[in-house]
Formats: sequence, C-alpha cells, structure tokens
Amino acid sequence: MSKISDANYETIRAFRNKAQESLKQFKVLEEAAQSFTDLIYQEFEESIALVRVYVTFPFGKLPSSNQTRITNLATAKQILPILNEKSTILSLLGTHGEKAAWNNRHNSQGHIGIPLVSADFIDSIPMVSRLLKEMGVPLEWVTSQNTGMEAKNTLNIASVFYVPDASTALDQRGRKIIPAQDFVKASGIKTVFGSGGTYLMSNSFATIIVFCRESLTKEQASQFLSLASLFTFATARLVLNGKIFVGN
Repeated sequence: MSKISDANYETIRAFRNKAQESLKQFKVLEEAAQSFTDLIYQEFEESIALVRVYVTFPFGKLPSSNQTRITNLATAKQILPILNEKSTILSLLGTHGEKAAWNNRHNSQGHIGIPLVSADFIDSIPMVSRLLKEMGVPLEWVTSQNTGMEAKNTLNIASVFYVPDASTALDQRGRKIIPAQDFVKASGIKTVFGSGGTYLMSNSFATIIVFCRESLTKEQASQFLSLASLFTFATARLVLNGKIFVGN
C-alpha cells in the first residue's frame, strides 16, 4: 500500500503486472471491473477515497434492473423521448471506496448508468462533460451511437481527465466540475483524475475515475493514463463474447 504521489515507473509497472495477471481469471466483465477497482484501492488506499470503472454499452444490452433505473432517471430529466435501444449508456461496472456501501455497484444512487443521449444532456452534467472532453471523446461520436448513424471518426482516447482541486475547480460556465460537494467535503477529496481505453472491434470504451484525498499534479495523474487501456486489453475477450454482467 502506498500513496499515489509517491508512485514512480517501477511502482506502476509492478501494479500493471499484478493487475494483468489477476484479470486473466475472470469470465464476466462485471467481476473483472470490480476486482480491478479493488486492486487499485488496496494498492493506493492512503490516497484514494473512491475509484470507479465505467464502460459504455447500448441501452438495449443492459440488464433489466439497469434499464429500469436508467428509464426512471431519463423520465426525471425529461430525456425519455430520445432514449432508445441504441443509446450509449456510461455504465458503472466496478466500484471501491472508503465506505462499505461504495463497494457494490448496485448500491449506487443515480450513477448506475448515465445516458449519453445528446450533447445538451451531457453538457448538463459538468463532470461527465469535462471527462469526455479531456479524454478526447467527441460528442459527435456519442450522439451518432444514439441515432444509429455511423460515426465519421474512430474513437481514440489518449488524454487524462484531471481536476486539480475538486472543491474549487469550475467549468467554462462557472459550475463546479465535481457537483457533489457534500461528498467532496466529507471525504476530503482533493484531486480527481481518470483515463479511458477503447475496445477494438466494438463501440464500447472504458473509463477509470479516481477520487483522491491528496493533491496531485497533472504529471503525477498522467502516470496512470495506461490503466484503462490495460483493463480494456485484458478484458476485450469478454466484451467481444458478450460476457458483460453477472447473471446475463
């Protein structure tokens, strides 16, 4: 167990090797994602309050329990008319944090699946909007999935999502990038960062988001840029074979 701020090339390489070996054993993506968040948290517990793995899938491919909760969210946010079977859903697959309730994705309130149905709706969620922008995910790509139109560009994620200070960082509209300020204050959240990775021969991508209790520079956060691509490479066989959720 170590601090993220103390991590170096050797630390990260050793963790990558351990994670790669661990991920080989899983037969379902959900179990692999949960294990991956467990590993990240256990390795850097001194620094992390919460770590999560999200993967995008079409609404029609999700378990009925997810669909029900997402439909309820879409109804509340008045976007139900544009939600359809092909809509891209940023789906929570793995979660581990300092509270026991944060260690099961089914306990998530409002984050089990985020419908990326339109540019306007994405823009209404400051953290998700910034996450996609900084990781280089074009809104055109997202909306093309929702309409069923062919995207003009292949998705290529190559940048780190980075919020230096969760309590003060604002977006271009003057909104807190991390809106859940009660969570930020209660858990002492400082820096938030994330990375993304794509699945070859698939329209899905994964993102890892880490909420830290220490302040990190962008260079320190960028050392972890490869974690998401490690995860997608190690679990690509599961996505291609449709082995996504436990019990499905």
